[in-house]
Amino acid sequence: MPQERIDPTTIPIGPEAVTRTVLGNGIVVLVHPNLSNASVVVQGRIVAGSVQDTTATAGLASFTAAALQRGTARRTFQQLNEEIDSLGASFSVGAGLEAAGFGGRCLVEDLDAWLDIAADVLRQPTFPAEEVEKLRGEILTGLREAANDTQYVANKAFRALAYPHGHPFGRLPDGEPDTVQALTRDDLAACHARFYRPDTLTLAIVGDVSPDEALAKVQRAFGDWRVASARPELDIPAPVPRPEPVRQDVPVPGKTQADIVLGFPGLTRHDPDFYALLVGDVIFGHLGLMGRLGRTVRDEQGLAYYATSGLEAGRGAGPWAVYAGVNPAHVERAIESIQAEWARLSTTPVTAQELADAQDFLTGSLALRLETNEGMAAAILEMEIYALGLDYLQRYPAIIRCLTAEQILAAVQRHAHLHGYALVVAGPV
Repeated sequence: MPQERIDPTTIPIGPEAVTRTVLGNGIVVLVHPNLSNASVVVQGRIVAGSVQDTTATAGLASFTAAALQRGTARRTFQQLNEEIDSLGASFSVGAGLEAAGFGGRCLVEDLDAWLDIAADVLRQPTFPAEEVEKLRGEILTGLREAANDTQYVANKAFRALAYPHGHPFGRLPDGEPDTVQALTRDDLAACHARFYRPDTLTLAIVGDVSPDEALAKVQRAFGDWRVASARPELDIPAPVPRPEPVRQDVPVPGKTQADIVLGFPGLTRHDPDFYALLVGDVIFGHLGLMGRLGRTVRDEQGLAYYATSGLEAGRGAGPWAVYAGVNPAHVERAIESIQAEWARLSTTPVTAQELADAQDFLTGSLALRLETNEGMAAAILEMEIYALGLDYLQRYPAIIRCLTAEQILAAVQRHAHLHGYALVVAGPV
């Protein structure tokens, strides 16, 4: 169902509601007071993602991030867990493709203690050998289990096929069993020493706390963090589209479902076509029960258990792809149907009703996100990471509603590389 139209003046986060401060060591702190909630949410981002891994060290960033909580200069793994539990708080850290993220929630009176834990974990991990080996075993077990998941296998193989060999987006962050097995404690420590640094750290704090109070607490926990080395550059090469289609069939014995991934590298978050392609993707694979793909491939033709699309856009050009789970007997017909829907999106403007529904969905879902402290913190972080401006959330509804069917068609035609797609089918032999 179409969502209620959102008045931009009702968006609760604007320039006057967010205090942005850069500390002397380069940490960017963004604070949004929300006096209606007695708790505080903190979300942080640091440029320490798996794009910094190499083919030989695949999984290093993810392993390092997971190991940070396994022991610090002041607390053992057990002590960290007990202290967080005693506060009734939450804390987690992990690494994705472009960055490592951490965050959690606590009562406002416990914010000093929470930030002290966060600073200890980020700044002083000791990577205890016994805990590192336990964690390695957990990661390897997860990778073995994932190798029997057709959806995971298809997505992993698709990335390797869609991107040039060695491109950081051609790998998943968790790595390979052999590379994870080969990583040493010294590798983790070196990764931490190089990439965990204040001048790439951004903190968003939302809750019942004033900007001055929050800044003072962050200064106490992180203000004396200094590094002497030069800041590493985040270099994500632009992928070159394939000149022709390529297909890979990956056998996963003993399965009754096949998973299909079909797509190509898309665009960056800063590409002028981003918003038009975002609306096009919502119409293609999200609206209602998974958009046009869900309606035709799944509902009308009965060829898929699910069919959806996804557009990943960050500092680098993530994939734009279709994901479908099908009966193995329907694989070829499902692929043909997906290709037909993509061709239609690339040749015919979306309808006025589809456009209005997508605009309502995107503006309405933003308002829903901002109803929680977690959603507000995530939105503020996004604004900073992509230099969108503190008035971005107020401008966003107009950005989406100004788009036309013709702009969407032009963006799809520029970025849908239908003559050079990568296709992976993972399923039973």
